[in-house]
Amino acid sequence: MPYRRRVACSLLALSLALGAAPALAQQNPPELLAVVGHDSGERITRSADVRRYFEALRTANPDRMVMGDYAQSWEGRPLFWAAVGSPRNIARLDAIKAATNALADPRKTSPEQARALINDTPAIVWMAYSVHGNEISPADAALIAARRLTDSLDAEAQGWLENVVVVFVPTQNPDGRERFINSFEAGLGAQPNGDPLSAERAEPWPSGRFNHNLFDLNRDWFIQSQPETQGHSALIREWRPQVVVDSHEMGTDSSFFFPPEAQPLNPWIYPPILDARERFGRNTAGRFDQAGLDYFTRETFDAFYPGYGDGWPAYFGAVSMTYEQGSSRGLLARRSSGEMLTYADTVKGHLTATLSTIETAARDREKLLSDFYAFHRDGIAGGRGAYVLSRSAAADPAAADKLAGLLVRSGLEVGRATASFSACGQTYQAGDYIVNLAQPQRRMAETLLAKDVPLDAKFLAEQEARRARGLGDEIYDLTGWSLPLLFNVPSQRCTGAPSVQTAAVGPELIRPAAVAQGDATYGYAIHPGTAGMRFLTAALTDKLPVRSVEEPFTLDGRAYPGGTFIVPRAGSPADLDERVRRLAAGSGAQVTPLATSWVSSGPSVGSDKATVIVAPRVAMAWDDPTEPESAGSIRHVLEREYGWPVTAVRTRRLANADLSRYQVLILPSGGNYEQILGESGVANLRAWVQAGGVLIGVGSASRLLTDPDSKLLESRRESAVSGDGDKSEKDGGSEIATDAEYLALTGHHGGAPDPVAGVLASAVVDNEHWLGAGVAPTLSVMVRGSDIYTPLARDQGTNVVRLAGPDQVLASGQLWAENRRQLAYKPVAMASEVGRGQVVAFTQDVTMRAFLEGLKPLFLNAVFRGPAHTSGTKGD
Repeated sequence: MPYRRRVACSLLALSLALGAAPALAQQNPPELLAVVGHDSGERITRSADVRRYFEALRTANPDRMVMGDYAQSWEGRPLFWAAVGSPRNIARLDAIKAATNALADPRKTSPEQARALINDTPAIVWMAYSVHGNEISPADAALIAARRLTDSLDAEAQGWLENVVVVFVPTQNPDGRERFINSFEAGLGAQPNGDPLSAERAEPWPSGRFNHNLFDLNRDWFIQSQPETQGHSALIREWRPQVVVDSHEMGTDSSFFFPPEAQPLNPWIYPPILDARERFGRNTAGRFDQAGLDYFTRETFDAFYPGYGDGWPAYFGAVSMTYEQGSSRGLLARRSSGEMLTYADTVKGHLTATLSTIETAARDREKLLSDFYAFHRDGIAGGRGAYVLSRSAAADPAAADKLAGLLVRSGLEVGRATASFSACGQTYQAGDYIVNLAQPQRRMAETLLAKDVPLDAKFLAEQEARRARGLGDEIYDLTGWSLPLLFNVPSQRCTGAPSVQTAAVGPELIRPAAVAQGDATYGYAIHPGTAGMRFLTAALTDKLPVRSVEEPFTLDGRAYPGGTFIVPRAGSPADLDERVRRLAAGSGAQVTPLATSWVSSGPSVGSDKATVIVAPRVAMAWDDPTEPESAGSIRHVLEREYGWPVTAVRTRRLANADLSRYQVLILPSGGNYEQILGESGVANLRAWVQAGGVLIGVGSASRLLTDPDSKLLESRRESAVSGDGDKSEKDGGSEIATDAEYLALTGHHGGAPDPVAGVLASAVVDNEHWLGAGVAPTLSVMVRGSDIYTPLARDQGTNVVRLAGPDQVLASGQLWAENRRQLAYKPVAMASEVGRGQVVAFTQDVTMRAFLEGLKPLFLNAVFRGPAHTSGTKGD
């Protein structure tokens, strides 16, 4: 059957599924073909055309739809929402939003007032689509769903809209969507080709999944590092929806997934939300059965990690759900069964699920609103005690400030103590942060701030049984994400709320600092940490002279930590004082005037232990084999957070590139660098290091650095250790007497350790080494995957950061017993002199998702302090 005929048949089935053929014949509202030039499912609708069609729907039905922008992507594309409702509800949208916000705060809304609001308020259904740019069908389904809802002749749809307002967010990631469409159309022939090897279906690096900055926006919800997520999360806080759907695509061979989810479930999810997901799932199952569509539930896609687009809103009381459609990744795909899957088929799946969701919400309006109010009442009633975040005890107070602002952006009420106080048997200072748990978003506070969120015991037992049989675990993402640990901020959960007056904290992430009063005849000292690093990069950009005293010292009776930066007046511009005040305000750094350089203990600020910090020229590998997320997060941290330019170099060009103009080269976590670079390319990197360069390997890039053939670092990647600690294999025959002996015999013998889904591990820092200067003495490190490396001997380099012992290594999350034993004392950060240069290996991805705030000073030390410890060419 010709492709266009197949599309037409698919669209006919789609129209029948809508149950609104007479309304479509009225051409009210306008057909998609008339506005964008193609029918639904015939082509992949570009982001600008998605918006154009929504605008056409609004123009045709201004009493049923309103639109607005909530953010702008990195590439300048507007991110928009469109609300659809009955004319009466659209006319009173502000009152509806006020009502949902009133229901979200039972301290201000009595049960009697709540009942009155529930009786007259529609439920808000939030339909978000295509957060991953190469998951294309959800956005096209949004177009047809919105068309049906705005059709005044469709009695069924208009009946739903008496009980609900539907908010569409059709393209959460327009930059990624355009990247995908461009690569797809570049490979498209005269007819769509569904072969898995077809160029149109083979995405080049980095794929369309990610936004411009190569972030997975579906993992960014509580860290909110990207403008797309920042705007979307603020919009949800404004509207407070009762139902949230995040619509995705998955592998071509899969059918369609909707909740209930797989185990494990986060224990902080409100039980009525789980019940509601079951109701929505049952209704959607009925609709799929009627349409002859396959689906599955419970088998995958758990609800444990709170950083997803369907996870984070659950802690606002929303019935939040993920929908996943098997993807055609283009207009046509051949499944392994030989069945052909069309783009129209995938649009139909999401359209059916969308309409079923709206139908269920309209039917259950009263219960959804009642449960929403009850969720927030439960937050207040069950909230006993508080979390205290100690800014005063933090090695990096600016990290505590950022954490407090992020919690506010997740809807939490955070207070800053105005005086010292006692709690949890400890004394805290004015300026420390308090999160009182008697608040509507208590469950959000618990899941983000708890040191550990436990996995279900039965689920864990099942995973251990799977691993014993040589099967992988079924954990979908991270098991440890405690924000105080990620930020390295001391925290306590107290059973009682502290009795101290507090000032409400706002959503600001940087707390401007004022320069301390005093005589600055000699210059200024800047405290290290994240704020100090922001000051440093701004000072280097301003071409101010900067030194780093990498050991503790005492000057004028005041103790300064190792890693303190010094900006002397000598060599600085005449307006130094004004510049320093501006930089302190913008960075939040603690700045102290220095009347003299006379040091009473520790190294002098003019000694060779006070290294001169240069402005390094930084290059990084870009393209295969780097992991896009790793490359993106490294570049984001340097350029977006710290304002430092990076030259992204296609990895293959590094094989023979003249790197002499760069002081630093970063290899992001990735695949087989040796294959891409070749022997001569590795030799080129080694020669550059020996001439004075700083080579930084992140995550699995450490495999290249530790490969014996690279001659860069003497550490080696370890194989798995058997249960008795023996790495050797048995020779000859064997007798098997018990199940335990069988499992031991068939277990690991020389392969890689079992991978870790993602835990927070405790690590110890060597602060005497320049890489550890100004870094907290203990850190929390995100450990993922199966790579474990041997420590360096003293004559081979320095293990600057190493994991704690077996009884202390796990800080948060689920870590298998054998991994716990093998990870103990192993290096996280290694540094070694190679010729005149330096090699630094971070065995884990220390910039992952840009949320490891506590590790950023460590990574930035490699970039900015590293060149000061070479004898090669310096920077600008």
